[in-house]
Amino acid sequence: MDLQDLFASFDGRINRAKWWAGIVILTIASMLLGFLIGVIFGVGTFGTILVMLVTLVLFYPTYAVCAKRFQDRDKPGRTALYGLVPMLIASFFQAFGWTGTPQEPNAIGWLCTLINVGVLLWFVIELGMLKGTPGPNHYGGDPLAAIN
Repeated sequence: MDLQDLFASFDGRINRAKWWAGIVILTIASMLLGFLIGVIFGVGTFGTILVMLVTLVLFYPTYAVCAKRFQDRDKPGRTALYGLVPMLIASFFQAFGWTGTPQEPNAIGWLCTLINVGVLLWFVIELGMLKGTPGPNHYGGDPLAAIN
């Protein structure tokens, strides 16, 4: 698996296994960086800014991985933005403290939670469980053809 192609390119298609691998790598990176920032800088303003920067930096590779998977399903790669942008906005609302506390979320907090859960379910089902288009489609050859 070419990681540069997986995380930096929007061309072509990827199968479910590569999508899962990419998402797991990005999730671990996000959690590890968030933990390190929290330990080193705390939850103050500077720590929050750094977490927001990490979120922005990881947005690009996440979009690339999801876009190629949508293309495998014969949908435009920009379809991924319909889920990723609301999740990005929700994470910024949380970073700025506009969602209440984890113990007592306000209305914005509940809305952000619903958005995140909805997008997560959509992506897990659509990208992680459903098969791609068999054979070639508008975005390239079948990624499973090389495996068979």
